[in-house]
Amino acid sequence: LESVQFTLSHAQAFMVALCSEETVIIGHALQNDLAALKMEHNCNADSAMLFTCKDAPNATCSLKDLASSVLKKEMPNIHCSVNDARTASICIEDGFIKTNGKTELIERSFSSKTRRSSNDLFVHRIPKGCQPEHIKNMFLSHTSIQPEEVTDIIYNSDTGKTTVSFLTSGHAKLAFDSFDNEEKPDKTGRMQKRVYLRNGGYAYIRKMTMDKKKSKSDVLGNSSDSNKTNES
Repeated sequence: LESVQFTLSHAQAFMVALCSEETVIIGHALQNDLAALKMEHNCNADSAMLFTCKDAPNATCSLKDLASSVLKKEMPNIHCSVNDARTASICIEDGFIKTNGKTELIERSFSSKTRRSSNDLFVHRIPKGCQPEHIKNMFLSHTSIQPEEVTDIIYNSDTGKTTVSFLTSGHAKLAFDSFDNEEKPDKTGRMQKRVYLRNGGYAYIRKMTMDKKKSKSDVLGNSSDSNKTNES
């Protein structure tokens, strides 16, 4: 970031000049943008807060699923903040204002990549303010492995969670192994690592599948070898 000329201070100054207390900021999952700007603003229209997921009432729908349900429109694969803002605004107008707040339930989509759990890693306890791009950059900087997809971060209370998908299960395993942190099993027995972040916080990276347990013959074999060593 040494060559970056438009800094956080510039962005903050621009927003202060652009907004008054009565300015309505429109977008999707605005808490992420405001947290990144270190800005508080109480006059917001957040499309993530105005619609409910059909299969998970407490979850936040993605802008991709919102656009698909309300506008019957596919979002482009290339991220564009201008297009995101316009899409969120149209979804609010067509799906919320024109229906007098009687919104339809949003169908969540799951790509084939997300279904192949061996290709995925689960990242949880993500501090507020993090965005999918931050998670992708974290993997690139620590492992040099490019994730295929980072799903929208779902925040509950103070932390969030997301799924990171890779091209193959081998890429996912290598990415997990490349983090130079101690791995420990969680309550389900899946291995995870605590990764410390630049802002002083941390997140957990967890495998989506259980490690293959050693067979009974392996255990007996090791025990037998140990006994032979002791006897000698």
